[in-house]
Amino acid sequence: MKVINRITLTALIFLTFSNYSFSATKDSELYVIGFGSCITEKRDQPIWDAIKKENIDEFFFMGDNVYGDSEDGLLVEMRKSYEKQRQMFPKWVFDKKLNAIWDDHDYGKNDGGFEYPLKKEAQKLFLEFWNVNKEDPRHNREGIYFNEVNEILGSKVNLIALDTRYHRSPLDQADKPYSPTLDKTKTILGERQWKWLEEVLNKDSDLVIIVSSIQILPTNHGFEKWYNFPHERTKLLNLLKTTRKPIIIISGDRHKAGLYKDGRIIEMTSSSMNKPISKPITMLWDLLSKETDDLLQGDMYSRENYGIIKFNKNKISVTLKDIKGEEILSVEI
Repeated sequence: MKVINRITLTALIFLTFSNYSFSATKDSELYVIGFGSCITEKRDQPIWDAIKKENIDEFFFMGDNVYGDSEDGLLVEMRKSYEKQRQMFPKWVFDKKLNAIWDDHDYGKNDGGFEYPLKKEAQKLFLEFWNVNKEDPRHNREGIYFNEVNEILGSKVNLIALDTRYHRSPLDQADKPYSPTLDKTKTILGERQWKWLEEVLNKDSDLVIIVSSIQILPTNHGFEKWYNFPHERTKLLNLLKTTRKPIIIISGDRHKAGLYKDGRIIEMTSSSMNKPISKPITMLWDLLSKETDDLLQGDMYSRENYGIIKFNKNKISVTLKDIKGEEILSVEI
């Protein structure tokens, strides 16, 4: 079992959230939410063998759930990718509760945002594939953000899933490395989604889970992240810090995984499920400049991985696991 600073991380989170209690009604009760990102239909998906053994109750796909984007921006490849992915996912997955948001490769344009002209059509394909109920607000709004409050073993859990594509302003640079913009008129969520977020964050709950396709807490790397729009990141963190509830952020996109912490807020990034960075490139990057961040706890993990949020008596644990189901790192609330 590989553990990165597990004792230290557990202590940090325990001290942070020690004023909160989460209770199950019976000792034997357990509820498991799996999560992950970046799973291409163009490769085998052996990671499902380990996830099946977790006996998950639901799974959250955090973006790049298919790789259907193309240079011409048309959705011909996207349709084919969805059809292929439906065959690639094991049948038992469709028996679970499934939630999803998108990232660029299932949105339609690599690193794309508001400027993508077929976003409405892409949203329709997305909602059809994930079988989103016709009465769901996502069928009538611009963007695939949503919210639900569920009681899990006696705790009210406020799940807030963000859309970081549909309303996002263009990046300042045409390609990586991306730098933070100085233009404070640029946005990630857009005016309507910001207003919606402020409203749903105030719903009665014991725990808030924020789902973002791109990372929120990290600031140092040159890829897509909230910090490319630093005023938007500051606005979000200030909003989250107005609530005294514990907050868990889960994110994807990076083809790397890791844990970050900012006061009461923790972020677990899980990526990729079957499309990791090649070992030679990973070794070269680490040799030239190993990725660090002020808020990173321990080291990043570059091979196939998935995440688990486990609700048990008096505690919640957030765990990152490898392709064999072995623990990489874990924190407990």
